[in-house]
Amino acid sequence: MKLSSLAPTAALLSALMAAPAFASPDVYVVNFRHAEDASSQQLNAQLPDVLRMAEVNAEEVIIDTTTAAKWTKAAHDAFNRDIVPVFNKWVGLPGFAAVVDADSKSIIGCLTPRADADTLARELRNMAAQSKGEAVMTAASSNTITACPDTFNIPPVQ
Repeated sequence: MKLSSLAPTAALLSALMAAPAFASPDVYVVNFRHAEDASSQQLNAQLPDVLRMAEVNAEEVIIDTTTAAKWTKAAHDAFNRDIVPVFNKWVGLPGFAAVVDADSKSIIGCLTPRADADTLARELRNMAAQSKGEAVMTAASSNTITACPDTFNIPPVQ
């Protein structure tokens, strides 16, 4: 084998090793769901299209409370992404998705199935831009789409 035939292979390996294995998301789309909830079913039908149309660096995290096993998996997924306070705030309240800044872990807004996929994609794009510190112009009427529900789980007073 000639040494010159190994050069392209070595260059390819070098490029692959330099590239990060996984790019971290800008935002987490934390989908609070339950299989029997009508709002969850509607949002689940829309969310794949919303994520595709928004064209943002987002990762969906599913918090499913349909069964004990799914609840446990959701708790582990929240822990692995360091978003346990978000999990604790709304676990058990299905039918919406919280958009969380992946770096600061702060809640930017929420998506509800009250709007069409195009509107939700635009709102998600705006929220992802905010996570990167970009200025975003939004209409006042969009607040009904991105408003998050009240805290569902209130921690005990100590």
